[in-house]
Amino acid sequence: MSRMPDGLSKVERLASALDQALCTGVPIAQWTGAAAITLQEAYAVQALGMAQRCRRGDRKIGLKLAFTNRKAMAHLGVDAPVYGVLSAAMQVPDGGQLTLQGLIRPRAEPEIAFLLSRRLDGATGLDQALRAVQAVAAAVEIIDSRYRDFRFSSADVVADNASACAFVLGPWQPPSMELGALTVEVELDGKLVAQGSSASILDHPLQALLAAVRLASDAGHPLEAGTIVLTGSATDPVVLSAGSQMVVHFAQLGSVGFSVGPD
Repeated sequence: MSRMPDGLSKVERLASALDQALCTGVPIAQWTGAAAITLQEAYAVQALGMAQRCRRGDRKIGLKLAFTNRKAMAHLGVDAPVYGVLSAAMQVPDGGQLTLQGLIRPRAEPEIAFLLSRRLDGATGLDQALRAVQAVAAAVEIIDSRYRDFRFSSADVVADNASACAFVLGPWQPPSMELGALTVEVELDGKLVAQGSSASILDHPLQALLAAVRLASDAGHPLEAGTIVLTGSATDPVVLSAGSQMVVHFAQLGSVGFSVGPD
């Protein structure tokens, strides 16, 4: 592993910079502006950053996907999903309050969440994946980039834990419904601000779950029972501001919401 003049490797230096940005709320420049980083190195950065959080008392509870919305993928010029790690400290209760303190540019995305009842590893089909789902829920993910602007590569995003910030889960439901074309509406302060369909999530949320299984297995970390998986956004992100109230309605799955606290 090559070392920088300060004795840190490129991976260690970026992990430290991103962790500092997370803790202070002061964004950093995109790494690709200074040096190239591979996707493999980016996942190593992500792992070091999560290890830092766990040393501070947090713990890993799930996985989130990014780049599963076909429209967003085309806009950003990416052709494959990537993943980040969810931690216990990221979860905001349904109806709870998201604090803006320390956040940089938070945005919310309506998603579908899966809770696994058994381990999923390697080559998995849709039927096998569905049998491993204990429950499904409407969800909101709050994303927040630790970079100063949005001119970044897939590797930058992965290193920044796929912009993971917080998430809210609605009531868990039995996985007995057809999830492929559920309508979703996003209300902000009582006004409809976004509409979409679960079909925007890699054509079907279960396809996103399969992508999560493949990515995690390739990294040597199969998805275990009890894992929460966020499948990616069904609409464009919605910008959040202090004092706002957001409610997301998924047909059949119900609603989930939260308020935004002061700065």
